[in-house]
Amino acid sequence: MSTLDNNLVEELRTEAIDTVEDRLHNLNEAVTEFQAGRVQGEHALATIRLEAHSLKTVAASFEMKALKVMCHRFEDYFFNMSELTPESCRDIHFYADRMAECLDAFINGRDIDISQMMRKLPNKGGFNVGDVTVTDIEVMLVMEPGTATKIVTRELLECGYRMINVASTMDAIQLIPSMRPDAVIVSRVMPELSGIDLACALKAMPTTRDIPVALIATSQKEKFKDLPESVPVLRKGANFADDVADVFVELGIL
Repeated sequence: MSTLDNNLVEELRTEAIDTVEDRLHNLNEAVTEFQAGRVQGEHALATIRLEAHSLKTVAASFEMKALKVMCHRFEDYFFNMSELTPESCRDIHFYADRMAECLDAFINGRDIDISQMMRKLPNKGGFNVGDVTVTDIEVMLVMEPGTATKIVTRELLECGYRMINVASTMDAIQLIPSMRPDAVIVSRVMPELSGIDLACALKAMPTTRDIPVALIATSQKEKFKDLPESVPVLRKGANFADDVADVFVELGIL
């Protein structure tokens, strides 16, 4: 690579770092303005969503791997949120601090254990599940956004699990090795790769084959000949939460 090319790459890298720093400042500022009563909650939340999306785009474009994973988790945190609360403001500042740590690691070429950082993050916002004791068990739910996903997410949150929602199997394949959830639950019917495809891929890769995986299906009689034997099938229904607990016991998670 020529000196000119090196200079251009370095210039773009510097611009990307400056952009991330500006976005993090704007994100914190939006929360502070809301807390001071100078901005309405819906406007502050709209700004936070915009800045978070921009952060994720920049992180993906410049291979800021830890920051990219953290941005996905941050967007997931407030995906179902309709208003800001004192608790969510505190959580958003906490996320911003962790994203700043990811940026610092990128600037200094330092590896960061993103899976351990995930464990310290606030649990998913936007769901009122009452007085629930949150466990240290992280569950990634791979389902397309919709009513069914919200129902399943709420049921798992009510059981005290820490939830990560991912909308596509392709995104899940990229995120799981870094996030390393305690369990992955995937819907059988998914665009691109099916839930069975994802389960097969995770069980085939050395970096993920030890992560427990379960498949969600609707049919009580359907058989899945291509599904790995170690992957249990969960059926949607009134006893779903109890079935998840039974499966987690079987998989050694509980």
